[in-house]
Amino acid sequence: MSSEEASKVRLLDVTAEEAGQRLDNYLLRYASGVPKTRVYRAIRKGEVRVNKGRSKPEYRVQAGDIVRVPPLKMDESAPS
Repeated sequence: MSSEEASKVRLLDVTAEEAGQRLDNYLLRYASGVPKTRVYRAIRKGEVRVNKGRSKPEYRVQAGDIVRVPPLKMDESAPS
């Protein structure tokens, strides 16, 4: 993924195969290399939206849901 693609908000459509997963686990599949804490923080702050509304990590995604995923990049100041 290029740096330009990583800096854009993405809208993901949930397919029938992905339906039933918890929101946090669904996002972790698309945010490979990003720490879990960053994903949970984005959900908690309302940066992640499901069908234009805030959601909890325990929410089970349904087929046809639209999930808004912000640019999830690793903190530059974090030690590697």
